[in-house]
Amino acid sequence: MKINWTTIPKYVVDLGKINDPYDISSICKRYKIDKYLYKIQFKGIVIKFGMSADNSRNYGERIYRQVGHMSSWPTGTRLTGSSGADWRIIDEDFYNLYGFCIDHKFVTLTIWDVSNYAFESSNSRNEILDMEAQLIESYRQAVGEKPIGNINDDANYLNRPYTSKNTLAHLFENPEVFLK
Repeated sequence: MKINWTTIPKYVVDLGKINDPYDISSICKRYKIDKYLYKIQFKGIVIKFGMSADNSRNYGERIYRQVGHMSSWPTGTRLTGSSGADWRIIDEDFYNLYGFCIDHKFVTLTIWDVSNYAFESSNSRNEILDMEAQLIESYRQAVGEKPIGNINDDANYLNRPYTSKNTLAHLFENPEVFLK
């Protein structure tokens, strides 16, 4: 699947300019971004690529849960629950590798809005997984390793086939259902 990233709306959020990690959800809600890919970057170092959660009830929930666990948020705004707590591992790994802590004031968040993307298959989630895997793989090819926050090997999504809407349309009596 070839993606023209220049056609996908992109938003850049400087976390140093927001007061509460929940503001990320508010930003996503304001722009109606419910399907997305994201990049978390600290002082030019890419920490993680990610994607929206399936059937999330809140806009920007996955990003909020990730960055909300950063230890630099003021008391009362930092998340402490188990959802998104894997960020603590990223924090520790980052410190062990670079020798300093991630401070949200120097974090840039890039969000690619694929809410209205013309997906080729009937399963947009698989295509979003493919997009995320392509971002990770492109980074790995350029830098020589995956971002520290992409612990699992997501590259297997690049080799997984999917059924296009056009193929499905030819298999059934009412093809217009699949071409939407």
